[in-house]
Amino acid sequence: MSNVFRLSCARLAKFACLLVFGLAISGCGFHLRQLVDLPQGMDQIYVKGLPPSNQFVNQLNQTIKLSNGQVTHDLSSAGLILNVFNNNMSRREVSLSQTGKANEYELTYILDYQLQLPTGETVLPRQSIQIIRDYFNPQINVIGKSEEEGVIRTEMYREAARTLLRRTEIALRRYGDPPS
Repeated sequence: MSNVFRLSCARLAKFACLLVFGLAISGCGFHLRQLVDLPQGMDQIYVKGLPPSNQFVNQLNQTIKLSNGQVTHDLSSAGLILNVFNNNMSRREVSLSQTGKANEYELTYILDYQLQLPTGETVLPRQSIQIIRDYFNPQINVIGKSEEEGVIRTEMYREAARTLLRRTEIALRRYGDPPS
């Protein structure tokens, strides 16, 4: 009988801990990030200034698809026009080994853009998104490190696309329903 009582007390303690943890998380303002909610008619984005095969455009398209939108290649069907003025990924050496080879690199991605309606009205004035990441480059397993850099670059493009869509969603709230 005492083993059953101990077992139920342990379960009750676990449940209480989970309950307290859940209340603490919800009370601190933590929420899972939701998809961007682009208004009907503005969920088709035309990208001006970058080729469709650009890595940022690919990540933007994947991110928009999660919100039931897409990057369009037809300007007449676009609800929004993304004018890209600068799309630059750079890499610089941060630290060197004793032999003069790079031990650490810094990747910087800058996206300079403006968002407009097809009527020419500016939704977001010209602004920039800048993302910086560092990564170590030990002189062993060089092939794996080049693949790691590719993964980091892809994640940087994805983060820029998410940031752009969050800014777009906030800016579109002032417009209400899209023009007919």
